Amino acid sequence: MSEEIVAMTTLTAQKDRSITTVHTAFRTLEGDGFEVRRAIPAKAYEAIGPFIFLDHFGPIEFLPGEAKGASAHPHAGIETLTLLLEGRSIHKDSLGNMSVMQPGEVQWMRAGRGIIHDEGPDAEIQRTGGRNHGIQLWLNMPKGRKHDEPAYRHFTATEIPVVQGDKATARIVAGHVNGVKGPLESFGAPVVIHASLQAGGAITLETDARELALYTMTGAAVVAGQTVSPGELVRFGDGDTVTLSTDQDSEILLVGGDPLDAPIVRHGPFVMNTIDELERAVRDYYAGRMGVIA
Repeated sequence: MSEEIVAMTTLTAQKDRSITTVHTAFRTLEGDGFEVRRAIPAKAYEAIGPFIFLDHFGPIEFLPGEAKGASAHPHAGIETLTLLLEGRSIHKDSLGNMSVMQPGEVQWMRAGRGIIHDEGPDAEIQRTGGRNHGIQLWLNMPKGRKHDEPAYRHFTATEIPVVQGDKATARIVAGHVNGVKGPLESFGAPVVIHASLQAGGAITLETDARELALYTMTGAAVVAGQTVSPGELVRFGDGDTVTLSTDQDSEILLVGGDPLDAPIVRHGPFVMNTIDELERAVRDYYAGRMGVIA
């Protein structure tokens, strides 16, 4: 049975989700000085399901020598998830991992009790220039699991299942969508969907995520009777299905899952539940207990 038939025959829910609120991401500098649009957190919310951070970088064309990344820095108490649409990025960490991410691939890292990583464009892009475009998400780790051992995994494009629509595809990175299960499993029942629509395309996505939001990266998403422009995030109410359509080529992200289980206490790249935990993470970092990148 084809992917398209699977997608069509597994849609059994009756209630479409409506939009409850619309928000515009703000622009800020990240890493070594590159601009991002930050859609999570915002004044109106600190999370969407387990997702406490959404940065959208690019699409941007840079000249030789202009490409910037995020040189060695720590994380603790969270997981990071990076989706690359254009460009090539190198990941290195204090566990000894090194990998090159290509367009369509995904990198997941569990910081847990603490890890150091370095992420940035590869040497060829730094030398010759090119295009860069992607998303970085942070997933909160639940109370009692903040100090789990760090871990890392690289997902190639072929590991990510695809749901077909009408002139549209949706890559299911995490969660159950239209009877398809994404490869990433983590705390908070995360749902991550990267939808690509051509002009005139449409796709219906079914998910039981308790909280769900949509972010438009490029183009425009028409959903629940509203047009969501690039840099805008919409939050949905209860329901089971979301139908997307567009009149132009578009790249769209949906994220969601279960609400958080404990307070968030942040300090830069460290996210804990209490001040004591946060202070411990800072001490561990400066004492070198999060390791080094060889």
